Amino acid sequence: MFLQIHIPTIFAALLVVCIVLALPLALATKGADDGLKLWAAALGLMACAFFMLKLRGTIADRSLAIVGNLLIAGAMAALLAAVHRFQNLPPPRRAVAAPILLLAVALPLLPPDLRTRVAAVNATYLAQLLLVIGRLVRFRYDFPTRGRDLTVTGLGALAAVAAVRLGSALLAPAALGEFFAPSPVQSFGFFSALGGLILASTGFLMMAKERSDERLRAAARRDRLTGCWNRLHIEEAAAQEIARLRRYGHPVSAILVDLDHFKLVNDRHGHGAGDEVLAEFARVAQRVVRTTDVVGRWGGEEFLILLPMSDISEAAAIAERLRTAVETHIFPGNLRVTVSAGFAACLSTESWGEWLRRADTALYRAKADGRNRIATEGIEIVRRGSGTGAVAVPQLIWRASYLCGEETVDRQHRALFEKANALLGLGGGQAPKERIVAALRAFLDETRAHFADEERIIESAGYEDALDHARIHRELLARSEDLLRRYADDEIGDAALFHHVVHELFANHILAEDRAFRPLFLGEDADVSA
Repeated sequence: MFLQIHIPTIFAALLVVCIVLALPLALATKGADDGLKLWAAALGLMACAFFMLKLRGTIADRSLAIVGNLLIAGAMAALLAAVHRFQNLPPPRRAVAAPILLLAVALPLLPPDLRTRVAAVNATYLAQLLLVIGRLVRFRYDFPTRGRDLTVTGLGALAAVAAVRLGSALLAPAALGEFFAPSPVQSFGFFSALGGLILASTGFLMMAKERSDERLRAAARRDRLTGCWNRLHIEEAAAQEIARLRRYGHPVSAILVDLDHFKLVNDRHGHGAGDEVLAEFARVAQRVVRTTDVVGRWGGEEFLILLPMSDISEAAAIAERLRTAVETHIFPGNLRVTVSAGFAACLSTESWGEWLRRADTALYRAKADGRNRIATEGIEIVRRGSGTGAVAVPQLIWRASYLCGEETVDRQHRALFEKANALLGLGGGQAPKERIVAALRAFLDETRAHFADEERIIESAGYEDALDHARIHRELLARSEDLLRRYADDEIGDAALFHHVVHELFANHILAEDRAFRPLFLGEDADVSA
């Protein structure tokens, strides 16, 4: 098969392909400094090199070969520079220039035999191609890598050609034959080079498009005024975090922030000043939160911050840091601004809308209590200490509305309430792990006993949803036991465990859902709202 291939025709196709690929790459840049022009230049150099090599046998055969090989080395160097430019890195001058200078010095001095010259130039090409491939593979991309993979495949084919020709020169020089003579090595080399150039160049153009598409997608998810995320991105991020909470038990909280009396800023100082305040607040918020947190503009002067891997305690700390940072910050125009913030930890049983409504309810509480403060729903925020050393600490506050009217159930609820507050004091990674496991084990054992008593009592009282209530108890306990086991095995942190046990099992179920059977003991007019 190889002996029937017309090598000069394939070689001419290589020259044409280089020209055809170089033109769209050069025209696709539109002024962007993304390496496409350098890649097009590399293809142009290869086309010139192939043209000069095609003239071998007509004039100054050895000189044409030297110049042609130097042009190919220059093309490989341009590929390396193009990849660095694409990655917004300065091209490595030594790695770019050294192979060309080395061949420029060595080729005229090497013996004229084919074996030595082929080995020298292909060893150089192989080293250059491996540098390019290594640079492509090591870089961390923030967009899909299908184009990168295609580029690496194409360059890998070119590297294989150089490796085969180098091996043949060292081990079986007779297999090389004349440059245009049909042979397995020549046929493999030209076909692989043709395919490799097409794949690599198409892949590099795909990389540019993939990055451009990703930038457009990111821009569509950014608020133009503040530069932070918009509602579309927040909702997508929230959906991912809810799925992670349901699958792995990882807690997630949200803070809804509103700039106090923002309308007065617009009325007194103009909408331009108001826009500057919004943009400055976004910058302050980005400095306060962690890099993993998601800061977005929810609408108008409202911002929403998603806190992955954060329970209510961490949300309280971040919300208070943000409130303090804004209160002490001087905004453009020497303005002073305060914020109110409501926050809520997501429950695995609720939707994004339900979670958001609880954060919004908490924000309403913060504003109703006088603004420039933080609040949450269900769990109170207690300040410990004074002045700048004050710390916002989440704490369950017992209310008379939690009473259901059945003496045993109310007594057990109150006892579990005190233990849940003690558990909140163990959170934050300060207590030894053994102590946390023991405390949570005791809390679950007492909760299990309470559930058994409660199920017996409400069934005897004729509660029509008693069986469903018992099912919920079993599911909550099973999830609690699973998370406790995973915590003991270092599969999850204490935040996920505390979030479920304190907030879902106790605050949400015992203090909220148990209110459904209050009418059994307090009469039909009893309030069952959470």
